[in-house]
Amino acid sequence: MNDSLSIIVYLAAAFVITRIPYVRTYLSICYTLLHEITSVLVGRRTNKRIRLLKSYSSLETADSLTFKHDLISYISYTATILMAIGLFYLVSISEYRLILYILIGLMTVSMVLWIRHFLDLLWSLSFIVLLALPIYFGYEAAIMSTAIFLASYIMVQSVLNALYVCRQSFLNRKRKGITAKLKWIPSMILALSLLGQSLFASYFVVCNFVYHIGLPLGELKFIQFPWIQF
Repeated sequence: MNDSLSIIVYLAAAFVITRIPYVRTYLSICYTLLHEITSVLVGRRTNKRIRLLKSYSSLETADSLTFKHDLISYISYTATILMAIGLFYLVSISEYRLILYILIGLMTVSMVLWIRHFLDLLWSLSFIVLLALPIYFGYEAAIMSTAIFLASYIMVQSVLNALYVCRQSFLNRKRKGITAKLKWIPSMILALSLLGQSLFASYFVVCNFVYHIGLPLGELKFIQFPWIQF
């Protein structure tokens, strides 16, 4: 099996696992952590704490939520998509250890600064241990597989969350009253933008990284668009 085909297999496996109860819950917290780190940095919350064992899957879920909240959520989802692209870039140049180091570093910083709930701390510790074990024992195959799978899972989760956000936004259009309907319009625009950019990110990754696995930076040939130069 060539490297490009193996990445497709990892993406397919990541999608299948998002359908498996308990396993998907455990792994999806990694995506939630990336999303919440951006929310804390951008949102300027008074109480800067991260809660991982909660759902942050929609831009707007209650009448009390404002457009500012929706915009911060949109930025957080966008940052996670960019993170997924960055991880696939590292996969394409075989920097598998660096991927694990980055994730371990983000989890460690989050534990020190923002995570306070016991179950969230327990998950973070367990995930750090799982990422650190193959590095400690020098299992290169395990390091590579873990890095590629996590990059694939974060990308797949980005697309699925964008689909869910759009679905929730369409459901929210049924609210009664002109004020509620006016609030729905910008939220729907953000949701559609999120879906479009997540699908574009997936296309970009497949075209630019999946079929160029193992090439050095100077040999990567990025896809060209008339309005964007890479």
